[in-house]
Amino acid sequence: MLGKRAYDSGGSAWLMRKLPVLLATAMASGWAAWVAESRGRLLLLFTLLSALVFTLWWYGLAHVWRAVRSRRYLHLLSLPGLIAGLGLYLWFSLWLMRPVLLPQRTTYDFIANLEVTARLVDPALLKVERWDILGRELDVLFVHPAPSGSTALVYPVKLAPRTALRAELALAPEAWAAEGDGVTFSVYVEDEAGMHLLYSRYVDPKHHQADRYWLPIRVDLSPFSGKLVRLILVTGPGPAGDSRYDWAGWGEPRLEQPIWP
Repeated sequence: MLGKRAYDSGGSAWLMRKLPVLLATAMASGWAAWVAESRGRLLLLFTLLSALVFTLWWYGLAHVWRAVRSRRYLHLLSLPGLIAGLGLYLWFSLWLMRPVLLPQRTTYDFIANLEVTARLVDPALLKVERWDILGRELDVLFVHPAPSGSTALVYPVKLAPRTALRAELALAPEAWAAEGDGVTFSVYVEDEAGMHLLYSRYVDPKHHQADRYWLPIRVDLSPFSGKLVRLILVTGPGPAGDSRYDWAGWGEPRLEQPIWP
């Protein structure tokens, strides 16, 4: 009986010693797979780094717990540091790998800077409106495709690191039951190397119920960080070239960056 108790005690002690490692490995694997989005070598490297960080954190937490059980309450003072350190690592991981998940700040408002491009466009094809779609109101750049095929809004912008273009695409609800075949929204960047198509989406709420909403988009501009480029928002007709009632809207188009750092 004594041998069995000693064995049980030894097994429990072994488990308590290994528990931080096991928990850290599980947490690191899950965190790395989610943040790195399974990107090969990056996933492996990030898993190893996260395993080290989480292991040290769990050992630190276990040390505090043992100290408290021994009534050495002064060790509780290290708990805020452990929590803050882990939080800082998680935040930095997101900023480095998945900045879209962090709070964002607007660094450029396309509607507020409309005069930059308005002089290049027929005034009959462009204006600012406010639309309500399913109870959600947004300021909108109303753009109609030109008779020649499409309307392009050109904005010269110097792009800071980790910048993304965001907008909500839609057609005016008044056009949903009208003739036509929808609209094609496209985003281009022009730099010294030429023109680059970064995004294109065909929206046709006249025939597709799923398009009768605000359709959020995010276009990553980080490959052009530090460059002075021309951002071009292009609005064109649908595949049939039918521009009747193509009352297209770019809802609150803007450039965003993570708030910190």
